Amino acid sequence: MFSAFGIGPPSLGPDDVSVMQNLVKDYCLTKEIALDSEEGRDVARELLKWFQIGVTDKSRLQELLASRT
Repeated sequence: MFSAFGIGPPSLGPDDVSVMQNLVKDYCLTKEIALDSEEGRDVARELLKWFQIGVTDKSRLQELLASRT
């Protein structure tokens, strides 16, 4: 709600949700992780956390996922 006023984390729009879903799917496919596994959910949570702190660029999010251990 407050993000409309520039306060708080950025809001996820439909395009953002689609990008995030695809990033998680691609990552899990590459790492042979089941999407519905605990590790798959951890990846999604981590990605969402990065987005909420202001990392909204798809390329940067891909880099952060790639550097994940």
